[in-house]
Amino acid sequence: MSPANPTANDLLGRVLPYLGKLDEAEAQARKAAELDPLGFTQNNLARILWFKGNNDEADKVARRVAELQPTAASSRRWQVLVAVQRDDGETALREAQAEPDEGYRRFLIALAHYVRGDRKAADAALSDLIQYGRDQLAYQIAEVYAVRGETDKAFEWLQISYDNHDTGTLALLVDPLLHRLRDDPRYKALVAKMNFPATR
Repeated sequence: MSPANPTANDLLGRVLPYLGKLDEAEAQARKAAELDPLGFTQNNLARILWFKGNNDEADKVARRVAELQPTAASSRRWQVLVAVQRDDGETALREAQAEPDEGYRRFLIALAHYVRGDRKAADAALSDLIQYGRDQLAYQIAEVYAVRGETDKAFEWLQISYDNHDTGTLALLVDPLLHRLRDDPRYKALVAKMNFPATR
């Protein structure tokens, strides 16, 4: 039985996706959001829904988060990533520019410009992201390269992320932005190196 504690439910909901247990994670995140409807636990629910490809509900929940806590870091992240999945570059850019956290804003803007088809702006934004975030945002840099279809660069930055013990790397099993990489032997090798606990 799940504890009736939004913090406990939220923490479980944050960890379970890394084991590929998205249904269980969603149940925990929904419980946390139900127990704390005005809290930032809603952001984790949006994240899990995005992982699952439930983009309509992810977008709706993420927008509620932005209304409740507009200055919180990552409060625009999932709206942008939903827009990226929908190839809606204009919405992605508008939401990315409103992201309060400087690092995430750079990451999201690099994605948004690419989806908009503005290669010059996308290249400049990616260069800015690398210059600013090479130490803290290696995983996000890998995600941008994966979306751009630059597979070798994506794996180069995933390796940097792994070497830096970047917590983003924990999302390897469930990240939709890495979908194109999953059949590559390098992806399977990295998953093996991550040594995730057995999920069955």
